[in-house]
Amino acid sequence: MMRSGWSDYGTKFADEESVETYTRLYDEGTYDDYVWSRECPVVVESLRRERERRRRLRMLDFACGTGRILAAVDHVADELTGVDISAEMARRAASAIPRASIKVGSVLDEDLLTGPYDAVTVFRFFVNAPQELRLPVLRKIRQHMEQGGLLMFNNHGHCPSLRSLAVRVPRPRPQAPNELRHRDIVELLNASGFRIEHRYGFSLFPSIFHRHLPASALRGIDTVAASPVLRRFMGRVMIEQLYVARAVGAPR
Repeated sequence: MMRSGWSDYGTKFADEESVETYTRLYDEGTYDDYVWSRECPVVVESLRRERERRRRLRMLDFACGTGRILAAVDHVADELTGVDISAEMARRAASAIPRASIKVGSVLDEDLLTGPYDAVTVFRFFVNAPQELRLPVLRKIRQHMEQGGLLMFNNHGHCPSLRSLAVRVPRPRPQAPNELRHRDIVELLNASGFRIEHRYGFSLFPSIFHRHLPASALRGIDTVAASPVLRRFMGRVMIEQLYVARAVGAPR
């Protein structure tokens, strides 16, 4: 996704080669695969509990890409909907999860979402989306959710974290790196009718560390940092932040 607009994302991933390059980010053993392996159980368990509470689960995955999230929760949700602006991404998601309803377009399109949804997931979107798009997207999602519905999303460019330093070294960049602070997230959620229930942190070390240092040692440190004694404090400086929020009011 590009800063100049969500439409650029659809262009960027318009062909098979570019989508294939993206999917390789999650090849077994990669940094992104490692982070997702820690994050995925939390996502699945949160949605499983939500389904138990409601006795059914109508779920939307916004910016679904090739269907990574949908595939992980296929056994949990009763109804699955995925939305992506890239037709090629959506085609792959439809092939991977045949029972899901996959739609192509902008979530801001009037007739794209139907709902109401009991749970919505949004991954790898908010950090890379233009600032002016974040709040309208969240408000549109909120309009199609049940009161008390569950929202789960990640901030994979949390600041402050070691990633904040890594993306600024070894040379200055012509524009600020894509990242979000916790206070930015809180403001977005408050303005769109959500309240944070849980916040989880994953991975102390950025991908460049994993490429040049012993990954097993770094992952061992992550495990210690995520222990019940330390995670309350260490989680706040980890790179990947997972938010679980509840739809509690109308967007302002």
